[in-house]
Amino acid sequence: MIKVLFVCLGNICRSPMSEFVFKQMVKERELSSQFEIASAATDGYNEMCHAGIHHGTRHMLTTMHVPFEEHYSRRICSNDYAYFDYILGMDDSNIEDIQSIIGLDTEHKIHRLLDFTDNPRNIKDPWYTGNFEETYWDIIEGCDAFLKKVIDQ
Repeated sequence: MIKVLFVCLGNICRSPMSEFVFKQMVKERELSSQFEIASAATDGYNEMCHAGIHHGTRHMLTTMHVPFEEHYSRRICSNDYAYFDYILGMDDSNIEDIQSIIGLDTEHKIHRLLDFTDNPRNIKDPWYTGNFEETYWDIIEGCDAFLKKVIDQ
């Protein structure tokens, strides 16, 4: 079982979008039994407010026919490092925050999602940009490259 945790700042936009996009990709390849997929935040505010998926993320997933279920923000914790095989942040700031929460990445589990692509970069936060479509296509690119890397191992 390959355990993957997607992480962004609030766990209401990029990381849940990644979680559900990746679940769909895995299901389409009939690999669901080989993966456990979840998402989390580096900040605890949305967890405290019991925030669900942002309406822009919901709209994008619906538009692109990506199935999703109710999801509430949760903050990453130090135990997640021992549990998950891959912890995939969306940007450099997420990576720094993840490391401040869990400590040193001695097992090399922490990566930016787009680090697996031919064009490594940050995924912009649509909470600030308002561009959920750009975020969606970056996530598609990252999830596809990550899945290929994991399958080829």
